[in-house]
Amino acid sequence: MKEQMISFLKACLLNVSAIFFVYYPLYAQADRAFAWGVNGHPLTQQAYKYRTLNDQIQLLKDLGVGYYRIDVPINAEGKARNEPYFLELLEKLKAAGVKPMPALFPNGIGGAESDSISIYNKYFSVGEKFINRYGGHLDVLEVGNEWDLKLMKKNARNDGRKASHYQTHLIGKQMWMLAGIIDGMKKRKSMLRVSMSLTWVHWYYLDILKQYAINYDIIGYHWYSNMGNITKAVGPYGNFLPKIAERYNKEIWITEFNTYRGNKNASFYKQDTYIKSSLTDIINQRLVKGFFIYELFDQPDLKAYPDEMSYGLVYFDTDSYKKKPIYYTFKEFIKMHK
Repeated sequence: MKEQMISFLKACLLNVSAIFFVYYPLYAQADRAFAWGVNGHPLTQQAYKYRTLNDQIQLLKDLGVGYYRIDVPINAEGKARNEPYFLELLEKLKAAGVKPMPALFPNGIGGAESDSISIYNKYFSVGEKFINRYGGHLDVLEVGNEWDLKLMKKNARNDGRKASHYQTHLIGKQMWMLAGIIDGMKKRKSMLRVSMSLTWVHWYYLDILKQYAINYDIIGYHWYSNMGNITKAVGPYGNFLPKIAERYNKEIWITEFNTYRGNKNASFYKQDTYIKSSLTDIINQRLVKGFFIYELFDQPDLKAYPDEMSYGLVYFDTDSYKKKPIYYTFKEFIKMHK
């Protein structure tokens, strides 16, 4: 283990390009079914409180999705917040034929370590412990959520494609944390697939992951209507996904997708039209291998974050759930392309 870590550190610090071809073989995708999913917040948000658990499961079954992407805060022991609820959710998803896709948030880990080995070792232990607890239920997960944004400089002109757009003094600690937790999880479950999410055209973040030899498997894109159509992005970017696939040799999933601010500023019709058009182009391109819409429920209690309140496929009106037109559109797409 010690010799392996030293080799790992040297490779990253010296930026030895040859290592990338060892860590990133050309991905195999023909033998995997398309991954359809929905986002939700059953462990963290009021709209998804415990009494709605069976409703969540029923809606997932009705939609026909294969995955439920959920945020899962974990502590230094790898233990999920609201663990009894989490374990019950895992069992009910299994019974319904839906796989969980946790987005992990290591919280309250603490420590003042600043050297790479100490950070790596601490999070390696967290990753091991998490998989020891829950690995039997999991085959894919994400670590964090849009952590590219944590490294970006706060400048409206930065589009994330260049090294100069990032805060270099923050990169190392995040990368050693990611390397540790992912390696710890994969030590316990080597077949586990890990997605790393990013948004917009922050492609240099993928270069950073590559430079530090982060052992992930899936590029998890987050895309909203203010960015245009992902197969023909607004501005000078155009149809960039083939270039991303070729450069990084990863499967590409879209793990968040919707109209910007959901229905806060867009009608049901406008949302439905955008999703139909974009999904048709994505499917026809035959490059993206997973699609997760954001999200299952509206969240009217998020008054402190009004832009986040209206993303749901479903909203609660008086005493019953109401399904938006996009719910039926999404369900039909899944049925047609399974």
